[in-house]
Amino acid sequence: MKTIIAISILLCAIAPTTMGALDDTDLDKIRLIIQEEIKPIKADVITLQTEMATVKTEIKNLKENTSKSFDRLYTILIYFITVPLGVLAIGANVWGVLAYIRSRKEDTLQKQIETLTEKMETFTQEIEKLKQQRIVS
Repeated sequence: MKTIIAISILLCAIAPTTMGALDDTDLDKIRLIIQEEIKPIKADVITLQTEMATVKTEIKNLKENTSKSFDRLYTILIYFITVPLGVLAIGANVWGVLAYIRSRKEDTLQKQIETLTEKMETFTQEIEKLKQQRIVS
């Protein structure tokens, strides 16, 4: 127990000397050390800021270039899709009109053929009648 009391008295005697306050020279030394340590960090921060600015401008330029490229691609696709589709639509309409005209012509020709066959039948019947009359007479 005596040893514990002796050690605690010794520690209490040492403690006030170690808890001494810092004077101005100590604070100035600490400031100088911190400033020397901060200088490379500040330089790194400045370089990072300039690099970030260049990256931002590059990204902006890339966005503008891609938007221009997409606009060009969109225009090209429009031309390659709408022009052929327009040509096909016009061709289909012309084809339909021609088919309609042909069908009308075919209808009139069919009617003419029917009337001619009817007339042929009547002529053949009349020829047969005339043959029979000749044979009879």
